Amino acid sequence: MWKDWFFYTRAQRRVIVLMLVLFVLLIFLLTGEKMNKDRIEIMAEPLLIADSLYTKVETERIERERKYKSKTYRKEWTTFEKDKKQGISPAKVVDDKIRKDSFKFPKQEKYSTGIIIDVNTADTSILKKIPGIGRVISRNIVNYRNRLGGFYDVSQLLEVKYVDSTLLAWFQVKSDVFRKINVNRADIDELRSHPYMDFYKAKAIVDFRRKRGRISGMSQISMFKEFTKEDIARLSHYFSFE
Repeated sequence: MWKDWFFYTRAQRRVIVLMLVLFVLLIFLLTGEKMNKDRIEIMAEPLLIADSLYTKVETERIERERKYKSKTYRKEWTTFEKDKKQGISPAKVVDDKIRKDSFKFPKQEKYSTGIIIDVNTADTSILKKIPGIGRVISRNIVNYRNRLGGFYDVSQLLEVKYVDSTLLAWFQVKSDVFRKINVNRADIDELRSHPYMDFYKAKAIVDFRRKRGRISGMSQISMFKEFTKEDIARLSHYFSFE
């Protein structure tokens, strides 16, 4: 046998080896393709099961909703027919329902004309008793009052969102501003957080303190170009120089 092998020429032996290699590769390819096909079928099986379960659950949910709606409709129709036989109109039934709901959610008590409220001490429950003030406006007033540190004049309420001049008659300032800013100790963030201040005004104060020391009063601040006469008049109620 070996002699027959060597009988072939070198070119013929190369062709035979190449054919054997190609044959082996073909066997590997066919075997691999079959394995991949089996793997895909195995992977697809759980997906089919999950899809089947989802379809079953969704069908049951739709059926439950249909039965519930059908049951509710029959109940409402039976009630309507019963009321109709007893001579009770649907309008009366609705009116009775509204009346019952009004006991669950009692109407907000409102003050009568002549009541005067201290704008610096009233909480949201008191503010909501004023005609024209509800949950939103009462909350806006309290939030703005806390940012200011208190009102020094009733007209400041016009700076609050949704408050108009018709509401001012219910208020007066009985108590003074309850929080002031110490100009010589406050940092730039505390200064700028006040509604009547901004970054440039706060920076002017901090820069002056760093270069020249303490600020003695509003007369010094009035010389800063960042402050107008209106600013000085308003901030004089909120600045302290201790």
